[in-house]
Amino acid sequence: MEQDLACNVNKCGAQLTGQALVTACRSVGNSILSHAICMDCASRHGFTSQGPYTCPVCRQPLNESETGRQLLRPSEEWKSVILCGLSPTVVMECAGRALSFWSYQMTNQMSVLKPFFLLFIQLF
Repeated sequence: MEQDLACNVNKCGAQLTGQALVTACRSVGNSILSHAICMDCASRHGFTSQGPYTCPVCRQPLNESETGRQLLRPSEEWKSVILCGLSPTVVMECAGRALSFWSYQMTNQMSVLKPFFLLFIQLF
């Protein structure tokens, strides 16, 4: 069973199931630490207008090329054509970045939940 992403905005944490705004906020070495933001938070923080923007998670300034709406449940047709025509090198680079993003998000979600889990264990 796949785990859904959660909004990274402090005090939100909504499950992301349809669409999300994804940011490319800062480089650490060769990787970009990105944030996933629910569309309600994106709207509240001004992402519906023209950039520049400020990431509501880390407060880093962003331009339009560093943000994007992402379909989280894409159709089979979309999956069939999105990477067509790209070289295997580019496809693998995209896949690697996507897996790094997913791993970062899951690690972040686990670290947020860990104190609650430990409290639950102590209570029972």
